[in-house]
Amino acid sequence: MTLSARTAGVFLLATVITASWAANAAAASKARDVAAALRSDPVFVAESQSGLLTAPQRGKLRLRIVDADIGRIKIAVVSPESAERAGGVSALANAIDQAMPGRPGSLLVTTGTGFHVITSHAVVEPTAAAVRAAVESHRSEGLDAQLLAAVDGIAEVDPGADADLNAPPQSSPGNPRPDDVSDDIGEGFRIGLLIVAAAIALPFLIGAIAFAMAMRRRRTAVHDLEQIEEGDARDELVALGEGLQELDLDVDMPNASARGREEYERALNLYDRANRLLLKHDPSEVELYKARRSIEEGHVRLAAARDLLAVRPLESS
Repeated sequence: MTLSARTAGVFLLATVITASWAANAAAASKARDVAAALRSDPVFVAESQSGLLTAPQRGKLRLRIVDADIGRIKIAVVSPESAERAGGVSALANAIDQAMPGRPGSLLVTTGTGFHVITSHAVVEPTAAAVRAAVESHRSEGLDAQLLAAVDGIAEVDPGADADLNAPPQSSPGNPRPDDVSDDIGEGFRIGLLIVAAAIALPFLIGAIAFAMAMRRRRTAVHDLEQIEEGDARDELVALGEGLQELDLDVDMPNASARGREEYERALNLYDRANRLLLKHDPSEVELYKARRSIEEGHVRLAAARDLLAVRPLESS
């Protein structure tokens, strides 16, 4: 592919198609719309493609561009239909680029499966290779991971503004240096993007904090309830133990009912089981449930033993 005086384009993961500069009016209008959006925001996502790149993912991508190569990377996620109307993703990318005269750095246009990058400098193949490697190495992770890696790769091989084929002429000694102006613009652009990214992320952050606080309150309430239930279970266990002690002598009597002794032994075994579960420092919900069930059944067995041994609990005075 021959490098023109202004830009160079390379197909990635798509068949090379000759760009048509006579695209229909609808495609041209679409390219102008995308170009207009990219002038104020380095990331454009067509509404129909919003599922490929969520709002938080776009914010993260903007911040990566600001951090890696501010002002020199533009990314457009377009629909396959828009690319097809323009004659392919490369033709649409060229139309967008033509609508942005003087655009510095790299313009990456993708439908999610097809990728095309256009540079304002002669470092075409390394830029294309960087995008290709990013897409291939993160293919299973989704478009957001591919684009984040592509930004890093493009920034690494970007030769800088001095190598741009469309760079403006050097200013005279009496005029401000382009580097000084670009630094001021870059800093303002960085701050603007940080504000936009923060505005996008803030609702999600507030929601996450509210959710975490709600979960913490719920865990606290559940823990308090478990503490109350554990205390009640221990009280019931003490009462069961005292009832078993009251029958000790009656069970040992020579004429004691055999069935009464069996019920007593069952109640004693249930007491031992519940006691082992509640001896733990912090019994789980399942262990606490099993202990309470054992205590309840133990009281039933104890009452049956009393009846069979003809013993009634002493009435308090």
